[in-house]
Amino acid sequence: MMVKTTVPAFFKITAVLLLLGLQSCGTYNTKTTIEADLYNGNFNKAIKEIDNNKFLNKNRNKLLYLMEKGKIEHLRGNYEASNTLFEQAYIMIDDKITTNAGQVVASNLTNPMALPYKGEDFEKVTIHYYMALNYFHLGMPNEALVEAKRIDIKLLELNEKYRTNKNKYSRDAFSQILQGIIYESTGDINNAFIAYRNAEEIYSQNGGNYFGVPMPEQLKQDLIRTAKQMGFTEEYNLYVNKYNIQPDTSAKVANPQFSAPNVAGGEAVIFWENGLAPAKDQITLTFSATEHWFYTSYMEDGKLVDIILPIPMGFNVGTVNAIAIPKYQKRESFYTKAAIVTSNKEIPFQLGEDFYPIAKQCLQDRMLREIVNIVTRFASKKAASEGLAALSKSLLGDNSEDGARLVGDIAGAVTEKADTRNWQSLPGTISYIRIPLKEGQTEYTIKKYGPQGVVDTDTITIPFKKGLQIVNYFDLGRTQVVPAGAQIPAATSNDSGSKP
Repeated sequence: MMVKTTVPAFFKITAVLLLLGLQSCGTYNTKTTIEADLYNGNFNKAIKEIDNNKFLNKNRNKLLYLMEKGKIEHLRGNYEASNTLFEQAYIMIDDKITTNAGQVVASNLTNPMALPYKGEDFEKVTIHYYMALNYFHLGMPNEALVEAKRIDIKLLELNEKYRTNKNKYSRDAFSQILQGIIYESTGDINNAFIAYRNAEEIYSQNGGNYFGVPMPEQLKQDLIRTAKQMGFTEEYNLYVNKYNIQPDTSAKVANPQFSAPNVAGGEAVIFWENGLAPAKDQITLTFSATEHWFYTSYMEDGKLVDIILPIPMGFNVGTVNAIAIPKYQKRESFYTKAAIVTSNKEIPFQLGEDFYPIAKQCLQDRMLREIVNIVTRFASKKAASEGLAALSKSLLGDNSEDGARLVGDIAGAVTEKADTRNWQSLPGTISYIRIPLKEGQTEYTIKKYGPQGVVDTDTITIPFKKGLQIVNYFDLGRTQVVPAGAQIPAATSNDSGSKP
């Protein structure tokens, strides 16, 4: 009689485990429509999606909710609302996001998506980039400087707590450039020079290329120009010779392609956000057991990556051994380059930040630190499988033990999943350009170059005013919406967003 009542229960347990695994098959990007809304430039719909999305509104995804909504409010030009959300995210990160015992057990028996999302390290510091821009647009440059400085401070703080496998992304050259620009906007040329010099040092210490970004020519010009303005003759000559730039004897910089000091007039620095940041996907790896180790490998960006995990002592490794790991998938931007047209000349935007190599390195460094968590999850599932086999043996006899263990292993493999949550509204790259403004001219043309000879143009409005101002401009996809199945023409698009 006992057998008749427990056999259905046995299969119910197995069915529940399999159901949990099937329900968790999708990645984070498939759980929202934010990406499609961003590609289409529909920011209002994206906000509604965030507020109504059940996944994002779970307590364990609170940080993700704040970052996504904060970024989109920034895109909408709601800078105060954006900073309110980012401030809440900053407080969450600083107060340390806690994990309860139930979440740990659930994550060990299923996957790490059951844990609260704590954010990748580069995401934690990018909050301050947007807060800096928000404050600047609100007319609060001092507060903007505080946020810009927090980027490197936070990177240092995060790295200090890691005993091993520290982050290779430990400084951010673009944050130093941002500081220099903000200092210049307040007339503090001395500190602007120091910030530009700090950025130059980061590039020089890394062979002139930092996480896929070559040192911008504009940075060289800004460094030389501010050195001259401050009367730093030694530094001025050093950088002129180092970068083989002809010294100028006038008020203009040597290279007319880049803007000259325009103290009496106006200047604008335009930040161009292009595309969307890489999205997390997963790789499910089947491991081969050799003595006390599991071994597997996979290809990433044309390179073979090896993974070796210790086999937990005292565990029967069973038949099916699968472990899922997260992997960033690069999302190619529609536009490969852009330029602004001024005085009948095209001045190209210069790359300042590329999130793909940064995200990939941060994830790799974190996974090396969290290898113990992967082994623990594997061991927990094996223990559950052994428990299921023991229960089956006691209830159904010896012949059922291997079958139950196999079912347990399969259930463990099915529920195995990587944490694919990530801040998906970040841009793929941030480029910038510096141009002099002319009195009486408020409209400027941007040319954007895509595949197969596509050249789109857009017009942005920059009201003339004395001093230095920052303008936001973004292309999250090709903002001109093309009907499904239609050919992509060389077209003029005015759907991109810009916020002076």
